[in-house]
Amino acid sequence: MKQPCELIVLHTTKYGENALVIHTLCRELGKKSFLVRGVGKKVSPAWFLQFNIIEADISHSDKSSLDVASHFSQKEPLTSLRESPGKNCIALFLSEVLLKTLQEGEVDTDFYAWLRGRILLLDRLGTGANQIPYANFHIALLKELSEKEGYRATEQDLLIFSEEGLNDLEKLEGKSFEQTLLVPLTGHRRDRIIRSYLKFLEYHLDTPLHIQSLDVLSALFA
Repeated sequence: MKQPCELIVLHTTKYGENALVIHTLCRELGKKSFLVRGVGKKVSPAWFLQFNIIEADISHSDKSSLDVASHFSQKEPLTSLRESPGKNCIALFLSEVLLKTLQEGEVDTDFYAWLRGRILLLDRLGTGANQIPYANFHIALLKELSEKEGYRATEQDLLIFSEEGLNDLEKLEGKSFEQTLLVPLTGHRRDRIIRSYLKFLEYHLDTPLHIQSLDVLSALFA
């Protein structure tokens, strides 16, 4: 029996000749991985870019320990996100953080709705009438993610994990998501803050967070 589900793509892993394992946050099933067959033939790999919001039919497979995803449709076009190297890099970084911090199988529809809304906001920022800059987006989202994980990071908390940047941390204290987007920061300062947040989360979640995409993100926004 097939179950329709909405998915946010976090990562993919090649599986055999024409298959992928897609690692997702699923609205109905929580963080979960699925097998996709026929990639490159019947199924385009473009469906599975980080932060894509798609709908798929999920079915149990007797041939694999993974459930199978098929019959994909796009829920949101995310045109601006896909056309912007900066937004794509932010999506790559944040999806890797979420992949390594979220617990497998925990269903939280409120968290899903929050992340979905933030992805749509990233797509809109800097376009049309919405000319709010997005260079601080990953800082703003990490702030909210820390709170949703139950570990609100104060200035003093982050200072423990920061080699520098006290003034910048003061600027962020008590700021809303939207206000955080508007804080003026150099690329170097932004990078220091991000690394402080990652160390903070790593400490509280008791899990290593070796985020491979961080260096690419730091170079792009230098």
